[in-house]
Amino acid sequence: MPDVILIAPPIREFYLTKKRTIPYGLACIAKELEQAGFSCAIIDALARDKSKVIEYPKGFDHLVPHYGKTDITLFSLFHHYRHFGYSFEHIANLVRQEKPFLVGISALFTPYWNQALDTARAVKRFWPNAFIVLGGHHATQFPKNCLENDDIDFVIQGEGETPMVQLAQLLKGHPPGSLPEADDLRQINGIGFRLGNGIVLNPPAWADSPHGLDQNALDKIDWHFYRRNKKAAITIVASRGCPFFCSYCAVSASSNYANFRMRPVNDVLDEIKLQARFKQIGFIDFEDENLTLKKAWVLELLHGIRQIFKGEDIELRAMNGLFPPSLDIEILTAMKASGFKTLNLSVGSFSATQLKRFKRPDVRDAHDRVLEIAKELDMDCVSYLIGAAPGQTAETTLNDLLALAARRTIAGLSIYYPAPGSADYTLCEKQLLLPNDFTLMRSTAFPVPDRTSRLEAVTLLRLARILNFLKFCVDPNGVLPEALSADEVLDIENSCHGKMDRYKASILLIRMFLTDGIPRGMDHEGGIYHHPHSIDLCRKFIQGLVLVPAGV
Repeated sequence: MPDVILIAPPIREFYLTKKRTIPYGLACIAKELEQAGFSCAIIDALARDKSKVIEYPKGFDHLVPHYGKTDITLFSLFHHYRHFGYSFEHIANLVRQEKPFLVGISALFTPYWNQALDTARAVKRFWPNAFIVLGGHHATQFPKNCLENDDIDFVIQGEGETPMVQLAQLLKGHPPGSLPEADDLRQINGIGFRLGNGIVLNPPAWADSPHGLDQNALDKIDWHFYRRNKKAAITIVASRGCPFFCSYCAVSASSNYANFRMRPVNDVLDEIKLQARFKQIGFIDFEDENLTLKKAWVLELLHGIRQIFKGEDIELRAMNGLFPPSLDIEILTAMKASGFKTLNLSVGSFSATQLKRFKRPDVRDAHDRVLEIAKELDMDCVSYLIGAAPGQTAETTLNDLLALAARRTIAGLSIYYPAPGSADYTLCEKQLLLPNDFTLMRSTAFPVPDRTSRLEAVTLLRLARILNFLKFCVDPNGVLPEALSADEVLDIENSCHGKMDRYKASILLIRMFLTDGIPRGMDHEGGIYHHPHSIDLCRKFIQGLVLVPAGV
């Protein structure tokens, strides 16, 4: 039976990108615990293919008009709200069977804080003999909020490897239900705990240098769940932190305590080699904030990866986004040779005013240079934008989408959400723009209807999906599908279509959209309906559309 169990809790959301939910951080903590002599297990509650449709939570009523109907098209948004992962009771029962003295729960993202809390409550009910510690971004930003719940005994602020080990050493053999001496707890950086009627918060903990994983930690992750094309998908974090201070990003908050830190290349390569011994790797996602900032370092890393896999079919991605000014022909050529097929490019906006507001370096010219090189190398590109941020107009975001329409890239539009710890979160707080519930602080909830209304935000998100579909179905010359006449649109809407092929249905609705600017959906029976939308944004989108196919 393990001394310590670490839990990645379930989440409730409209969708889940499972290749980004690998519990890498928990595996890093597990490594440190086992090196300190503790047996450790990981419960990855998300490593489950099934999900359960549940009711929208309280406060989500405004989303029903936008998400409330099935849409079979290839540019649809969301429909069902789901519970992804194991039930809280199942997780708690697994803990009870193993009888650990310490349980660590990850609370990475504030919108999913309730699922972390419900996990803690269930564990405490099924196995009250365990101390429960909560870590992750939410616990770092809102430690007092977490400790107001009696089911949580401790929080960890900052990076968890060292404080988790020190806490385990202090709690080992300690009677359940009573805390060690406060003076002993005060010696552990990163720890927060209740003392009498108050709360004690020690300084956050930040590692001087991140380390790789060892064999024991790797074995605790269900790699069979994270597969792509029958091969393993793995996560690597080759650096921590970020040297920039973009207003919308919470990573800059940690930069006040810990500098941008890059691991030694050999350390990263050893980690990849170790993983390759136990599984056939087909996909590696680098979850770094800035993978390519130091040219010599990334070239050495890419060279080492080529040596490890030597002609094997493997895909590399940096899904958090790449900083365009850091990319030149030499780096991009090395990335292509190493397995990068798609470049995820972080842009923010094409508006100089908005970039200034974001406190973001102006990457527009560098972005376009990367697109040209990517075309020569036959690499795909995704360009990330942020829309509906505080002070940002819908027209600004629309112009950003139109800018991408004229470029050889796919639009990755994220609707702004207030990330605790970021400068824009503080701005929203001061201007009373924050939602009244943590659950609403997610992109899919359109949380901050400031200069961009919720109707405009959902329209922009839908237009981004439409744009990307158009880029894949236009001819090489950028000629759009032919619009219909108004009479043809009326006849189609009044017809009974029955079940339709998804692609054919999408083309039909796109032709209708290009006629009158109304985004439509189609249900499983072939029924056509109108999505709520801003007709002004839709018409301006069509008027300004100059299309360049994504892969030409």
